Amino acid sequence: MFPTVDAEDIATGTSLEREQDPSDDPESTDNSQVAKQNNHRELTLNMLIKEAVFCIALALTTYGALHNSPTKISKVPQAVRFFNTDLVRDWYKGQLSSALSHINKEDVSFVMYYAPWDAESQYVRTEFETAARVLSDRVHFSAINCWNPGSECRLQHSKIPSWPILMVYTVTSRGILYKGPRNAESMVNFLELIMKPLERVSSTEDLVNLLSICDAVAVGYTPLTHTLKYYNIWYNTAIKTREFDTIGEVCFAVVTSTELAIDLGIDNVPNARFMLWNDTKDYIPEGQERAWNESSLVSWLLENFAQPVARIIPMWRKAFNFERYADGSPMLILFTPMNPLYEQLPSYALMREIAMEYYNCPSNNTNQWTSELIKLQQIQRLLYQQKNFLKFCQEHTFKPNKKLHRSKYKKDVVSNNNKYPWNNVTEKNQKNSAVNLIKQGLAVSKIIGSVNDIDFWSNVDLLQCGIKSLPAEKSYYENYEKCLTLDEKMQESEEDSGQEIEMTILPLEDDPLSPENLIQENVKHICNNLQFANKLHPLVIPGKVDGNITHIHGLACATNISMYILAVDSIRNYHFAEALGIDIKNKKDMTAAVILDSKHESQYVLSEDYNAKSVREFIANFTRKQLKRTLRTHVEDAAHTHYFGSKGSTNDTKDFNVIDLTTRTFKTARTAGVLSLVGVCGGTCGAHTTRAIAEATRLLNACGVQTQACRIDALRHDLPWHYTPTIYPTILVFPPHRNGEKDSRAYPSGARITSSGLVALALRALGPPLNLRVRLAMCSRVVAISEKKSCLKDMRDSIVSSIGRNLKYWRQTQIAELKETLLKRLQNLNSVSLYLSLLHTSDLKENNGKKNSLLRSLDDLTSNWYIDVSSILRKNGSLSPIIR
Repeated sequence: MFPTVDAEDIATGTSLEREQDPSDDPESTDNSQVAKQNNHRELTLNMLIKEAVFCIALALTTYGALHNSPTKISKVPQAVRFFNTDLVRDWYKGQLSSALSHINKEDVSFVMYYAPWDAESQYVRTEFETAARVLSDRVHFSAINCWNPGSECRLQHSKIPSWPILMVYTVTSRGILYKGPRNAESMVNFLELIMKPLERVSSTEDLVNLLSICDAVAVGYTPLTHTLKYYNIWYNTAIKTREFDTIGEVCFAVVTSTELAIDLGIDNVPNARFMLWNDTKDYIPEGQERAWNESSLVSWLLENFAQPVARIIPMWRKAFNFERYADGSPMLILFTPMNPLYEQLPSYALMREIAMEYYNCPSNNTNQWTSELIKLQQIQRLLYQQKNFLKFCQEHTFKPNKKLHRSKYKKDVVSNNNKYPWNNVTEKNQKNSAVNLIKQGLAVSKIIGSVNDIDFWSNVDLLQCGIKSLPAEKSYYENYEKCLTLDEKMQESEEDSGQEIEMTILPLEDDPLSPENLIQENVKHICNNLQFANKLHPLVIPGKVDGNITHIHGLACATNISMYILAVDSIRNYHFAEALGIDIKNKKDMTAAVILDSKHESQYVLSEDYNAKSVREFIANFTRKQLKRTLRTHVEDAAHTHYFGSKGSTNDTKDFNVIDLTTRTFKTARTAGVLSLVGVCGGTCGAHTTRAIAEATRLLNACGVQTQACRIDALRHDLPWHYTPTIYPTILVFPPHRNGEKDSRAYPSGARITSSGLVALALRALGPPLNLRVRLAMCSRVVAISEKKSCLKDMRDSIVSSIGRNLKYWRQTQIAELKETLLKRLQNLNSVSLYLSLLHTSDLKENNGKKNSLLRSLDDLTSNWYIDVSSILRKNGSLSPIIR
């Protein structure tokens, strides 16, 4: 075969050298064969290794593919009951549709959507169970686990931001979200408001009663002559408003009588009127600006609601409840137990009366209205304070349900708040009182004079007892027994005049819904709530007043100072008071009043018992700037305020103590005979500051000066104005002599705090005797001879300067007694100067004769150094230069 061109080219291109002829080397044949065998072995071995690796990889892959199993996921734990009581229906598997189906069959249901792992849900569980024990006979309580994976509730509500969620369901409205405090008493009060959202007004007495106990009254005029639509909208508005007013500050009333609505000045129905403490707002009816619907009515009420005392209810989450009041104006905060289950809170009601009086300016158009309302509320408060409802519940005997035998019942069994519950017309003799109520303000005497109903006169006489004693409260208590006697007589007369009529029900039939049994059941329910409220905290009643009361009518307008008045529950929010330095738990009735003046960085705490006189004088003295500033200090026994700082204790070291001061113990820093180094820090003092104070204290104690190291947290313990620094930390030095407070010194701001700098500042604060003693001790500690010489030279210059200064004082004074005292001081100074001039660096050792002579001369100088210049001047009646 002939070679191709390509083959020749490749051969030519790759033959770089001439290969050796095998015939030239006799051993070439054997060597080439051995080399070929070795190459074949290496190639075979490499191929076997590669094949083996490939087979192993293939086998592992095949094994993994054959035995591959799905990813292991931990199983969902089995759902268990979250509530341990049968009073709460626990749908712990998240059966949402079954739960809602059962809830829709109940009149009122309170539902808690929870997550079992959530800490807040676990806390609210206890409060929820407590509320169920109180209201289980009237409200259905359910709980739904909305976290159980795969459950119906979790699938439909998978993006709930926080737990738990509390909802109220009624047969007449949609679900109402509960946004109030997560405690049992607040939940019970909220449910009571939902169960009775409206008070029906059928007479002037009903409206007057509401105005006397409520912060504001929203009255809806919805006659039932043609349709129930308007009434239902107002009813749902009252319920919807409870989402924003969970404690019932706004009372909702309804007028269903067309005649009464006309007498009250209502021309077009439906309509609404919002009666506030200083004004009355009319709702614009349909066809003008607003329509008669829930959203418009709720917005209108929230926009116009105002009260003289704002009730602050901080939630658990971060909130800004106080932010809108922190605009530089002073605030008066009342800390008092505010259990919402009580019908009235006398301590809060008293503050509301005082606030209305404070804001009621004579120039206001509603001045007369507010003045009459103040009197009316005062009467209601005093009457309520005298009634012992708890004693009544304890002594009252609840009878079993009566069996009516074709029988007879008393005609006068009527509601206490509604004398004519089913009468939609107003008595003619009530027209004048209604007109007086709206057009002439709350003229109590005119209202009383125009009412003839005998049931109303018993209450009216009680009101008159209170009116005659106004404004002084002391005389009211003296006349109150007459009012109680009158009330008892009226009740006896009602019982005697009861008429009996025939009943048409079946004989011997038990009727739990009879009027008498219903009233007895309602009394039992009220007593249960009252006893539950009393377990939390007894009702707080302000103290009695001795002497005349200083009234503050329109004081807010008389000056340029106007302050906000707030009320906070001291049971649930005691930590706010403790942060202000008020030991609220040890205060009488856990009640205290404090004025915060942020503009002047001051606060003032009411030092007297809380009553009508002390609070009025407290406000008047603040307006006149006659109050003494209260220094705030941390409450030491505040175990639950999450503060782990100092409590006036000491931190021991090897040879001294670092004392943690408070506002009350700050005076120990000014102890006579002791040099004090006080670190004023904005919070806990840092390690660097504490170390510098500790080293300076140790050095000064070693030099013979009794020194104590102190520190104080200025953010939690207020100091007098002249000790309040502008920058933290600041070191204050108090000398040991009797003028130590006046001669105190502060470490330069901005300078680095060091122990040597503190010692130098302390030396400047000391008088020459102690100054020289400390410097002598420091010279003895120096090792270098040159430094010892320099130290002694500075001491000699210092004593010469002191001699010259005192010699000048001696020459200038003309008082013989003072001149003689200065002469003794000069003699001691010359003696110290003599011994100091004889002292050599080698004499700075311990037990040296020259050094001991110098120390004795310093003792003599100390005994004659301090001169009581003021007493000498008083004796001689003349002036003299300052002697130091």
